[in-house]
Amino acid sequence: MKKLYLKVLICFSLSLFFNVSWSQQRAEVLPLADKSLMLSITKVGDSNNSLIMVGERGHVLKSENGGQRWRQIENIPVNIALTKVVSVNNHVWAVGHDATIIHSSDAGENWALQFYDAEREVPFLSAYFISETTGYVIGAYGTIFSTTDGGKSWKEDLIDEELDYHLNDITRGPDGHFYIAAEAGYFFRSMDQGNTWEAIELPYMGSMFGVVALQNSIVLYGLRGNVLVTEDQGENWVEIKAENPNNLFGSTKLSDNRVLIVGANGALLVYTNLSLNPFKGIDSGDDYADVLVVGEQAILVGETGYKIQSIQQ
Repeated sequence: MKKLYLKVLICFSLSLFFNVSWSQQRAEVLPLADKSLMLSITKVGDSNNSLIMVGERGHVLKSENGGQRWRQIENIPVNIALTKVVSVNNHVWAVGHDATIIHSSDAGENWALQFYDAEREVPFLSAYFISETTGYVIGAYGTIFSTTDGGKSWKEDLIDEELDYHLNDITRGPDGHFYIAAEAGYFFRSMDQGNTWEAIELPYMGSMFGVVALQNSIVLYGLRGNVLVTEDQGENWVEIKAENPNNLFGSTKLSDNRVLIVGANGALLVYTNLSLNPFKGIDSGDDYADVLVVGEQAILVGETGYKIQSIQQ
């Protein structure tokens, strides 16, 4: 069974352990692709009906009816794990292992390779785009890329010259500042539109896999059910521990102050106002990597593809 324990398939590329150079190949179209490991999901365009999810072997799938049915997109230029997909209007970016960035300008129908460098042995783990032109991609060893032309060119950088920790997730708050969840008890923030970054040590020294910005707070979640919340941009933190110590990998907002968080062993939790409560949903035991709310349903993606869960409690 394709487990996501310790986020091995999400956070670490197997290529980190082998000094080998690969050339990319196109993803293979498979009849059960929607049952394979999926790692990220996003909406595309203005409609709740158009969705894209990505996962292992370069699989990119699209739904045009709110996640009820999916079709695999052909001619994806890589066949490695895609760890994150994000969109702005009809522009979609997916990032993944082997320092891969692919892009679609037509709502996910056709894709082109924007960046690929297997020899650097760095998986990209997350991305955030402000607009169709300006965005960031982050990954292992403190790697951060930025673009101001929609990915036609990328500026390569390190978030810190001394701290080479993996950067797991990035978001932008209502205040316009950027926030990054990292490993080894570190959190990074930028108060100047990503020009400079400040490292902040967290009270929990484990890895944080996700970050979500609410109206007046920033929520981090990660290893062993640990959740950290700040209301002052990272100066002070409140620690919240889930009842079951399952790793937490993905989230989606339910409202301005409520977040559905998912993770290993079927973990489904709702964060509200400094508290965590179990979400009554599918008890499949699957590992979930990400989740997206579409109307009155949550689409859970993970080790067995996707599942749909009502959010009416």
